[in-house]
Amino acid sequence: MALKYYLQVYGCQMNLYEAGLVRSILEQAGYQETENEFAAELLLMVTCSVRSHAEKRALGRLKQWIALRKQGSARVVGVLGCMAQALKEKLINDYSADLVIGPDRYQFLPELITAVLKNNLPQIATDFTNECYQNIVPKIKSGVTAFVTIMRGCSNFCSYCIVPYVKGGARSKPLPAILSEVSQLIEKGVKEITLLGQNVLAYNYQNIDFCSLLEKVCALPGIYRVRFLTSHPRDLTEQIIRKLTRIPKVCPQLHLPVQSGSNRILKLMNRGYTAEEYLAKVEMIRSYLPDISLTTDIIVGFPTETEEEFNATIHLIKTVQFDYAYMFKFSPRPGTAAAEIKPFVPPAIAQERLARLIEIQNQLTRQSNLSMLNREYQVLIENSSPRGNGSLGRTPQGKVVILDESLAPGYLVNVKINEIRGWTPKGRIIGTDSAADCNFSSQSVYPLDQNGGY
Repeated sequence: MALKYYLQVYGCQMNLYEAGLVRSILEQAGYQETENEFAAELLLMVTCSVRSHAEKRALGRLKQWIALRKQGSARVVGVLGCMAQALKEKLINDYSADLVIGPDRYQFLPELITAVLKNNLPQIATDFTNECYQNIVPKIKSGVTAFVTIMRGCSNFCSYCIVPYVKGGARSKPLPAILSEVSQLIEKGVKEITLLGQNVLAYNYQNIDFCSLLEKVCALPGIYRVRFLTSHPRDLTEQIIRKLTRIPKVCPQLHLPVQSGSNRILKLMNRGYTAEEYLAKVEMIRSYLPDISLTTDIIVGFPTETEEEFNATIHLIKTVQFDYAYMFKFSPRPGTAAAEIKPFVPPAIAQERLARLIEIQNQLTRQSNLSMLNREYQVLIENSSPRGNGSLGRTPQGKVVILDESLAPGYLVNVKINEIRGWTPKGRIIGTDSAADCNFSSQSVYPLDQNGGY
């Protein structure tokens, strides 16, 4: 009988993707996934180390799993991914894990599990190998959207970031492997792909750059939409934006982490741009793409940040008016340069700044959603509504829209937004659309006041 495994995933979209790699590797080796952790012989977690909170959550769950193992409910407890790479033997010596496997060593999971079961000894594999997993297609759960990693690791060394230390330097997945993976996803019914990387703009494989990659992905028959994240502001140029406007099916959505509005803090972060340069790029982007959705990441309470420098961040988000922002308190990561910068901002002050920032950004997000009223959007249905009857879909800009009608995933409809329910736009269907192109251009949205519609 096949051994059953339970997989818990912490962290970002890239970890969700890597969980698919783990599933594919295990199931090719004959293991069977279960949704019931109490029925599993193998308890595995894909972990994150970007912030201490993510590590604490995973370590808390690890302690619970060790207790289950002691009770005889499980035979092997394993930690995979970034936290495994960061903590290594500590997870075995201090937390009694059986398996510790870094992001480049997932393909050895089956033999390491066998070694634990046979020898009753913990196993660790955390060597960097510049792995891109180009020969493994992740297992996905059915749906119309999917992630595809095009790069692994990062070589930017932002002072606060642990990614280069736990995932290695930046490397690009071979183009043929990406196109093959996307083609297989299309065959499974996927209509929208999100290309992933710590900085996708740095993609380069045998002189194929990111824009060329996008052109080739969008040329595959059967794909409706393509998104990508994340982009580093330093590497975003007018030439790239100009090229993107000419590639059909690329969505008018850009995640562009700013991190701070203070030039001194940005320099300490090793971000490679100033607030003025960032704002100039935003102005340039919107000159080409007036209806683009812009989202960002922001860190507050970076070491030595003053109230005046925090206010500079507030000024920047009000100036840009992001559609959404992911906002966090600074979390010192061992081994990074920022962990050595002193003095730290007192936790109470950092928390108060974060609360203020969230309140202001929430207002901007609501204003952005309200601006959708009485406008028409092409919506790709992804699922049923989470609150009962109806459907959930997304606009080309990535905005979630709720519909009263129950429609099958993968259906494209033209929708007029007639209500903002809480935070979520609600729409009414005004027609279907067989056209798949959403176009990374200002014409992806058609305001009703332009001659009554389209």
